[in-house]
Amino acid sequence: MRTQKPNILVFICHDLGRYLGCYGVPGVRTPHIDAFAAASIQFENSFCVAPQCSPSRAALWTGRYPHANGVVGLAHSGFANDLKPGERHLAQMLSSNGYETRLFGTQHEANSPERCGYMQASPRGSCAELVTAFCSFLTQREQSAAPFFAQIGFTEPHRPFPHDVEKIDAEAVAMPPYLPDIPEVREDMVDMEASVASIDKAFGRALEVLGTAGLADETVVVFTADHGIPFPLAKMSLYDAGIEVPLLMRIPGLAGARRYSEFVTHVDFVPTVLDMLEIEKPQNLQGRSYWSLLRGDTYRPSEYVFAEKTYHTYYDPMRAIRTERWKLIANFEFAPTIETPPDYLSNAKGYPETSIALDIPYTEMYHPLFELFDLEQDPLEQNNLAEDPSYAGIRDDLARRLRDWMEETGDPLLEGPIPQATYTNRMRAFKSI
Repeated sequence: MRTQKPNILVFICHDLGRYLGCYGVPGVRTPHIDAFAAASIQFENSFCVAPQCSPSRAALWTGRYPHANGVVGLAHSGFANDLKPGERHLAQMLSSNGYETRLFGTQHEANSPERCGYMQASPRGSCAELVTAFCSFLTQREQSAAPFFAQIGFTEPHRPFPHDVEKIDAEAVAMPPYLPDIPEVREDMVDMEASVASIDKAFGRALEVLGTAGLADETVVVFTADHGIPFPLAKMSLYDAGIEVPLLMRIPGLAGARRYSEFVTHVDFVPTVLDMLEIEKPQNLQGRSYWSLLRGDTYRPSEYVFAEKTYHTYYDPMRAIRTERWKLIANFEFAPTIETPPDYLSNAKGYPETSIALDIPYTEMYHPLFELFDLEQDPLEQNNLAEDPSYAGIRDDLARRLRDWMEETGDPLLEGPIPQATYTNRMRAFKSI
C-alpha cells in the first residue's frame, strides 16, 4: 500500500481553449488527449478567471484572483507584472511539504521560476523537447526519491503556431462559429490545428514513459490551458470563447471515466490539490475545493463564474459574472471591442482581416458599460440585452452580485484605476533623474 503522497504532473498549454476532440471539436487530431479524457475525469464547464496568459496562470497557481495576487497583466518584458511578495505559488506550498518541484518549459505567472518555488527549471523549447527533458528526469530519478511536482508548460499553440506534424487541408479544419469563414482565418486555423496535434503527440509520449517508469499509478496527471484560442472574440475577451479551458485529471484511487458538469475555475485548483494531499490550506485562498465532489461526498456546486481582465496590450479593465444561463460583462473603459496586439506578422496575424470581415458597426466598436447575454438563447454572445428594459432586473441583480464579489475579494478597481508594473517602474526611473 502506497503511503507516500502522489506525484503531481500538470500539463498547461498556451492559448488552447477547448480546441480538442474530447470537447466536441470535429477533425482535430488529438487521439492521445481524447483517450486520456475518455478514461479519466473531464470537467465540461471549466473556466479560467482571466483571458490573458500571466493573470490566468497566476490565479491557477495561487488560488487567488489576479487583482488580489498582483498579476494584473503580463509578466514578461517591460510589462513586468509579478506576484506580490506575500503570494505563495503551489510549487512553494508543495516544496515546503516535501515535494521536489520541477519546471519544464514555460512559466508565465511570475518574473522567474525561482519566485514560483521551482527547485530546477529546464529551458523553454518545443513540446517535443520539453517531453524529452521530462522523460530524462524520470529515467534518472531514484526510486526512493521524494514525490515530485512538475509543471510542463507547452508554448504551443501560441502564435505563430509552431508544429512538428504535417498540416491538414484548409477545407477540413474545424472553424469556430463566432469567427468569419474567410481564407485568412482558415489558414490560421490550419496552423493552429497542426500545433495542437503536435501537443497531442508529445502528451502521448509523456504518458507512455510515465507508464514505462512504473509511475502511472503514483502520479496525478492534469491537462489544462491558460485561456481561449488566440483569435478575436476569444483570447483577451471575457466572452466564453476567451475563458473556456479544458480540465482533464487522472487521480490514483479514483478509477474510471467521470464527467462533471459543475462549474469549476482555475482558482479552485490549488485548494483542491491541497485537500487531496491533506495539506493545510492558506486562509487567503479565494477558490473553492472540489475534492469532495471527486470523492463523491457532499458538495455544493458554485452558482457563478467570475472573470476579469485589466491589462493585456493596454489598459482595458473589465469584470464578468456568469451563471448557467446569463453572462454580464462590466466594461470600465471606453476601449475597442476587439483588442489587436501590434505584432501583426506573428502574434496578430489575421486579426485585421478578421476584424474587417466581422464588420462591427461603428456604434459597437467600443465597449458599452454593460453587456448582458442569454447563453441559453444566444450561446455565441452576439445579442447584447443590457439596454433592453425587459432585462433590466436581471442586469442589475447580476451587477450587484458582481460588485459584491469585487468587494469580497478586495478588487482595487473599485477605488480607481490600477497601475501595472510598467507604470510603477517607469515613474520610479523618471523621478530618479
